[in-house]
Amino acid sequence: MSDTSPFVGDIPSTIGCPFAPKTVQCPESLGKYLQFQTIFLDEGVSVGELRFKDYQLGGRPPSYPPKPEFCGVSLALEQCSLFDIKEGHSSPSHPNGIEESHCPPPHPNGLWYDDGSVVLKTGDNFFRVHRSILSQKSSVFATILLPTQEENTETHEGCPVVVLDDDSEELRQFLLTIYEISYFEDNARYFVYLRAILRLSTKYEMDRLRDLALQRLKRGVPTTLASFDDPKYKDDRATAQKNVLAVINIARETNCLELLPCAYYYCSRLPTGTIFEGNGGVVLASPDISACVLGRDRLLNMQRQTTHSFLYKLPTLAVGFGCKGCGANESDRLLLDYLQRQDLTRPCTFEQFTDWKKIGMCKGCAPLHQHMESRRDAWAQLPRICGLESWEKIVA
Repeated sequence: MSDTSPFVGDIPSTIGCPFAPKTVQCPESLGKYLQFQTIFLDEGVSVGELRFKDYQLGGRPPSYPPKPEFCGVSLALEQCSLFDIKEGHSSPSHPNGIEESHCPPPHPNGLWYDDGSVVLKTGDNFFRVHRSILSQKSSVFATILLPTQEENTETHEGCPVVVLDDDSEELRQFLLTIYEISYFEDNARYFVYLRAILRLSTKYEMDRLRDLALQRLKRGVPTTLASFDDPKYKDDRATAQKNVLAVINIARETNCLELLPCAYYYCSRLPTGTIFEGNGGVVLASPDISACVLGRDRLLNMQRQTTHSFLYKLPTLAVGFGCKGCGANESDRLLLDYLQRQDLTRPCTFEQFTDWKKIGMCKGCAPLHQHMESRRDAWAQLPRICGLESWEKIVA
């Protein structure tokens, strides 16, 4: 039997632990026997082994296939096969599959007003602005910009200087937003801008601006499954996924806990080495690392049991197979062929499956209602999977 099998010998799992292929009987149209080996059958590895071995390998073996996109509705790109593990396989363009986000374009406003009454200094940068405007917008500014009678107060061109410890570029973006109403909408598509606004509006207690930044971030890191599925926010989700480590950190810093469940889900799809070691200088705290790694194990189990269970069952036993309109033998062949091209090593728990024809199902036999219901149930459980309270308690 092994001489005729297309998959002979052990296949390395993504956690660096070889395991024996599982042999199952398939329809006669596909041959006598196939060794049907998939990563998701590797259930004998403990979470402790996952953390240790994945970390040793930097998150994925050297021959792992390129990372497919996962912000769309398809489960995975078909050119990425579970069985296509070969030496010398091309690696992704970025070792961690994360791209740097772009910054807002340069702005002509130098934030130096001749009639300004106070100079804000941060690093080597100075901004001459109006005490009255900032004090009206923020009670914190109203306090720290109070006129002082001390003789040793530093001045610059006759204006008192107030030294702040904020990042110079973030403060510049923040001040431009305060002075120009349209500046927020013009630049809200940039994650680095939204992060600056959320951080400083929280620090200086500007609640309205904070709410604007938070609501915009929720387009990419949604709190509802309907928003997660909304095609209008596809670009926002892609941006959030590329910056997911920074999203988690700013959510912790500003106490925006509602951003964490979906951000943890995005992060659980990254290589374990990236989760542990960070990327581009952005590093997660230990509690967030644990939430992502342990959450991934639970999410994979959930999609195996409920949300995408139709992909984890043997063809002749799967729900709906054997439909006279589809043809049982053809459905068996299509499902096996489809699975060979999928990457199920990362959670796809909340991705909406749409490729029913590609696995041999028609509209009549596809378990669409069950799929949608199980996704909604799983979404409701997501915060607790990540170690948080329910959606009702964490959403502002």
